[in-house]
Amino acid sequence: MIIKILLIIIIAYALGCIPLPSLICSKLPVKNDQAPAAHTYPQVLKRHGWLGVGVVLAGDVIRALVIILVGGLLLKDFPGIGRRTALLFGIVGQSLPVTNAMRARHGLVFPALLLLWTDWRLFLIALVVFLGAYIATKRISVSTLAAAVCFIIFSLVLGTWLWGVKLILAVLAAAALVLPYWGNLRRYFSDLKKKKSKDTESI
Repeated sequence: MIIKILLIIIIAYALGCIPLPSLICSKLPVKNDQAPAAHTYPQVLKRHGWLGVGVVLAGDVIRALVIILVGGLLLKDFPGIGRRTALLFGIVGQSLPVTNAMRARHGLVFPALLLLWTDWRLFLIALVVFLGAYIATKRISVSTLAAAVCFIIFSLVLGTWLWGVKLILAVLAAAALVLPYWGNLRRYFSDLKKKKSKDTESI
């Protein structure tokens, strides 16, 4: 069983590492030459428009389904654990790819599927928090952190919905989702602290 889990981790991580937005967008017509290379969904939108976003999203969903299938097939005795483990390490591969460790490729499809699969009610709560935080701050990193923290808190408070391995995977998924944004979050809160200090001095 341990060998099968390790195999799931390796395959899922490898699939997650594939720079899918870059590969797909290299075949799409460019709408805005001035926009940076497309590694994330906002960059895809700026460079290739909504068509590019739709194509990349479809590719991400297909990749996630392949990873889920691999996890279920390799761990037939515990397919649920196998699929969730595969999705989790797909997130790690997508967020922290070995092919380009210095540039995280953020993606919300894998975490969204994992959170939705864990408990759809918690997923809806996290989605509302994410959208509310984004409207308030206009920052994906802060919105992601808010949704992840919310999901973990509600997972612990409403313990009847989640137990054991499912809870551990949910917490790890939230952590893996936030990790690539850590640098952005540090800068954001540092700027916020400086702004608050300036406001205090001006009073």
